[in-house]
Order: sequence, then structure tokens, then C-alpha cells
Amino acid sequence: MAGESSPICFRVPADERSLLEVVARYQGQTLSAFVRNSVLRVAQGLIDEYGVETVFKKFETIEAQRAEEVSARVDEFRARLLPQRHRGLSD
Repeated sequence: MAGESSPICFRVPADERSLLEVVARYQGQTLSAFVRNSVLRVAQGLIDEYGVETVFKKFETIEAQRAEEVSARVDEFRARLLPQRHRGLSD
């Protein structure tokens, strides 16, 4: 699994991209390698600062909240659509 890669795509203004490219080349890296290494360094720093358990507990809390929000939206859509569907069948 360690050999597999997955793309991450994000947008930056042209001037920020140019800056990243210049600094990446200065470091002797591709833009992808520079961004990847920089982001991983920041992520590891946060884990070192706050602890892996704290980071993962917050992740789990946020994901649980998102799941609850999605479930509530699905319930809301279902409530709106079901009465319409039943009305359409009786017409």
C-alpha cells in the first residue's frame, strides 16, 4: 500500500504557484515533491505538538458531526419528496 499514490488537487493564484515553483526548484525538488514534503512536515509538527490521540479524536468528532448533518439533510429531503411522490401517485 505504501507504493500507491493518490492525487490531491487544489487551486492557488498564479503568483503563489510561481513562488512555490521557484522555491521548489531552489530546493532541488519538483513542485509536487516540495508541496508534499512541506505539508507532511506541517502535519507531523501538529501531531508532535498536540499528540496523535488528540488529533484523531478531533478528526473522529468532526466526522461524526458531518455524518449527523448529512443524515439530517437526507431526512429533510426525504420528508419533502415523499409527500410529493404520494400526491403524484393519487393524481
